[in-house]
Amino acid sequence: MATITDFDAWLDEAEPDDHEEVYTLYRAVSDVDQFGMYKCSMNNGKYFVKGDHTEDTLMLASEKAHTAFLKAINSRFEIEGDIEGWYGYKRAMAKDD
Repeated sequence: MATITDFDAWLDEAEPDDHEEVYTLYRAVSDVDQFGMYKCSMNNGKYFVKGDHTEDTLMLASEKAHTAFLKAINSRFEIEGDIEGWYGYKRAMAKDD
């Protein structure tokens, strides 16, 4: 187990594979809280992101890195607009009525 700062390497390890996991990750990081299988905490101005199924912990060393990581999630998972709207759309599209 290591603490890393590489967004892409950590996201590759975490592998959020559907809209539910992407949403829980985004909310955990944006709210600096535990949400689903992800937890984000803050200590001495640094953010630490851990997933139930990740070995490494992602360290976001500043508020700027915190914001950049949220933007990286938006970019990687093609989130347009706000996370709530994206999640609602994806959830509605996944329904099998």
